[in-house]
Amino acid sequence: MTVINATQPFYKKRSFQILIGIGVLFLLLITFFVSGSNGLNREQQNVDAATGEVQTALQNRADLIPNLVNAVKGSQGQESAVYGKIAEARTQYNSAKQSYDNANNQDQKTSAMQSQDRAFNLMVSTINENYPNLKSSDQMNTLMAQLEGVNNRVTYERKKYNKAVQAYNNRVVSFPSSLIASMTNHQKMAYFQADSNAQANPTVDFSK
Repeated sequence: MTVINATQPFYKKRSFQILIGIGVLFLLLITFFVSGSNGLNREQQNVDAATGEVQTALQNRADLIPNLVNAVKGSQGQESAVYGKIAEARTQYNSAKQSYDNANNQDQKTSAMQSQDRAFNLMVSTINENYPNLKSSDQMNTLMAQLEGVNNRVTYERKKYNKAVQAYNNRVVSFPSSLIASMTNHQKMAYFQADSNAQANPTVDFSK
């Protein structure tokens, strides 16, 4: 006599439903991970793009350094002590630029950009302190206008960079994307801090 177990179809159906549920859950977890990882990568790319814009603005400002030095030279003549300080600032700038080129991560790039900013401000301060009575001229007026323009660009790009870093950092520290960040080695990035020695954007005002 054959005994028919009426519960077998139920258990088979139940097991199949559990497997389907596990599969759906797995797919949801994969989708969540991929979506979160892609979001972090997009924010990181925004930071990378903003970094390039800041560095371009810093380089545009650095390109005015020879004009700045020549303007002082043409108006006042050479003074070895002052030009020694200017040369030192230029050396610091070039060293910071090389550090940027050799940086292995974002924080190293940010640190190098801040060093470039400080070196330029040091140069401008040196000139201001030693040539406070430099007479205005067409050459100097043109130079001041150029400096104002590039300084405004540096400030603008620095703000954009910090905004991109903030958006990225928010994802890194906010749940649940923080879980994915820890799994994919996404870490918080440093903000671009303006030179603490500069009360405002460096300007060259030789009319005082």
